[in-house]
Amino acid sequence: MKSPRNCLVHGEEGQFRLDGLSGQLVKIGLALSSTRELGELLELVLFEARKMTGADAGSVYLLEGNVLRFETSHNQTLFDRLGEPNVRAMFKRFELPLDSRSIAGHVAMSKEILNIPDVNRIPEEAPYSFNANWDKANDYRSMSMLVAPMVDQAGRVVGVIQLINAMCGESVVPFDPSYSPVVAAFASQAAVAIVNAKLTSDLQDAWLDSIFRLGVAAEFRDKETSNHIKRVSEYSVLLGRHMGMEGEELEHLRWAAAMHDCGKLGIPDSILHKPGQLTPEERSTMEYHTLIGALILKGGSNPLLKASQVVALSHHEKWDGSGYPRGLAGEDIPLAGRIVAVADVFDALSSRRVYKPAFPMEKVVDILAQESGRHFDPRLVGVLFEHLDAMDSIRHTYLDTDADFEKFRNYSLLKIEDVL
Repeated sequence: MKSPRNCLVHGEEGQFRLDGLSGQLVKIGLALSSTRELGELLELVLFEARKMTGADAGSVYLLEGNVLRFETSHNQTLFDRLGEPNVRAMFKRFELPLDSRSIAGHVAMSKEILNIPDVNRIPEEAPYSFNANWDKANDYRSMSMLVAPMVDQAGRVVGVIQLINAMCGESVVPFDPSYSPVVAAFASQAAVAIVNAKLTSDLQDAWLDSIFRLGVAAEFRDKETSNHIKRVSEYSVLLGRHMGMEGEELEHLRWAAAMHDCGKLGIPDSILHKPGQLTPEERSTMEYHTLIGALILKGGSNPLLKASQVVALSHHEKWDGSGYPRGLAGEDIPLAGRIVAVADVFDALSSRRVYKPAFPMEKVVDILAQESGRHFDPRLVGVLFEHLDAMDSIRHTYLDTDADFEKFRNYSLLKIEDVL
């Protein structure tokens, strides 16, 4: 990232360089607008700003209420010296008050770009000052700094880009003043992209929350707690990760597991809540919850809904082919369905229910071992046993309390405070 761009140039060569930077903004803007994940976007914003200006280091802050929250930072000198993973581990999340005492705070308040030749020689009359504690602790020396507000189309400050130490070869020099208008334009592009990414994230969170609540609604009818859904989801993610799943596929599994029994919404109460053993006819009706769940989730183009439909349809299939609704066997059963099958039964055995206490872990392990190769994929049972401590840790994290079960015993005990 070190670059001679900040070495002084004049005349036609300097104008050519400035025109070239302006042209880059179009390409950079397209890249920013196509990036919707906020963390990835902030990394791209800082990388492109440093590349554009030849900055050795930099940070990005986002405005949240009355504070600037530090989000990410790069430092090429320390990356080269200590390794990027080690340096990133040194960056701690912190907040700055929205006032003019700090450089970033002043820029956010004034909405004006600052180009400081040497932060160690800021005039005493300046409202802002530089805190060198981080530099001293990590053997780094900040000097030149170019700091720009990220202002969206409505004139609202979204955050601040702080670029540190313009490089001319191996030397630190002031940032060329000609960078200021280009960086200001880039910061505005970044602000719009950040606002859009936040909106996308908020919409996704709302959608996922609705998905989870649909799963809770189904479990509530079956007198299961929301903690059951959380446990099954976390168990499934743990097992999926150790079966080679990663990234988006693993995240889809998390939410699909929460929806595994959504089809119980269509099962009559007389069967769902029957205290005794079901008749063959009633058992057949109960088994239809897999088809009902798949029907509820059918037709969505979203990959998460497609994954949820697969799980709803296949989590009662058995390794030996004796499950339902299709009688699939072995690896013909989708991996996600096999995973949720193990996770669901593990939770049913190891957790308290309205109608039974939790089984001792020794009994849980014995039952799962007996069903390995019959009900369950033997590899998955092996993975579960290998990571039994982690599974038990998840169980303890989301343990049910007496209050979780009281609402099932007597709905009249619900209070207005419980829902407000």
